[in-house]
Amino acid sequence: MNSKVVILCSGFGLGFYVPGLLISNSFTKKDIESEVVVFEDYVVKEKRDNILVNKTAYHDNFKAALLAQRMPWDIRQSFDTKKVDMLLNSWKENEIENFIVLSGHWVFLLEEYKKRFNLEKINAQIIYIDCKPSPSWKSLNKYIQNYSDGYAETFLFDYDNNEVKYTIGIEEDDVIIFEERENRFMIHGGGWGMGTYKDKIPELEEQGFGLDIIAYKIEEASQQKAKNRYFMMDPQWTAWGHEKHNKAVFPPFAEIIADKETKFITKDEYHPSFDLAKSCKAMISKPGGGTLIDSLNACTPIILLDPFGDHEKKNAELWKSLGFGISYDKWKEAGFDMEILNKLHRNLLKQKKISKDYTTEYIKLKVERR
Repeated sequence: MNSKVVILCSGFGLGFYVPGLLISNSFTKKDIESEVVVFEDYVVKEKRDNILVNKTAYHDNFKAALLAQRMPWDIRQSFDTKKVDMLLNSWKENEIENFIVLSGHWVFLLEEYKKRFNLEKINAQIIYIDCKPSPSWKSLNKYIQNYSDGYAETFLFDYDNNEVKYTIGIEEDDVIIFEERENRFMIHGGGWGMGTYKDKIPELEEQGFGLDIIAYKIEEASQQKAKNRYFMMDPQWTAWGHEKHNKAVFPPFAEIIADKETKFITKDEYHPSFDLAKSCKAMISKPGGGTLIDSLNACTPIILLDPFGDHEKKNAELWKSLGFGISYDKWKEAGFDMEILNKLHRNLLKQKKISKDYTTEYIKLKVERR
């Protein structure tokens, strides 16, 4: 029996990818062997290429992105069967039975793994990064009734009980208190650069705020104003394509400075954009699950923009209810008051002190199940 934990992620959105790497890093520190596997590595090339096309389209048109996510699709049509066979055979050969599942697409392959090798049970735990299931989970219901039967389910953020259940921590970083932070705001549209964040930039500039803007296209940095800085992920990088050397990495990241060569770098411990999140007064963003994790780790409030679907709407409602975030419109109505943000920061500090670490609890439960 192999005690290794295989963490099943997706590169479709960084909220299903970066948390998987953070979990793996935390396991490594606790001397637990783990491996991050990315779903798109087992999808045919044509479909992978379509993801990149859609990514650009949805960045340019948020309404189209909202419409597309409401349409269920059968991801099984996209499988690279040869690669899938090799993966399942390697799991069987290495007696892999411990899985953490961050994307619903993986359930099809786990079900096939159990069926093909007549496995009565595997130790697979579903983690919902958002406080309600996102589209990759919802679309499963059409093809697998009661898809979660036989799987443990964990919500990091519990909407129904109005609480944070677990954190996925970044342990190296001490929290910077609000008064010592730069008078800057990080503004972004998640891993796909989606949403209404660009519309807010002129108004925030009028208020005299310094902005750390996460650009999606390098030409966006040409609009730079005096107090603004532009950053971006390496546009050539994808979360998939690492299966040959079996090493997933955090997205390479860089500041874009006019007339200077851009050098994208990554880190071993956490995603480099977190350095901005932990030092700014607040993040201005749609409420994706990955942004909630950053908010809690950095104790940085979120000024909430329009959500991407119902799951993000629920994320926003929870963050407002817990006193960790405020809608952009309400903050604007309050005259862009900084003391409001300081109060939200203090609420996050209190929560961080009492939150349970997911990997610590996972190991405890695993021992109990034995």
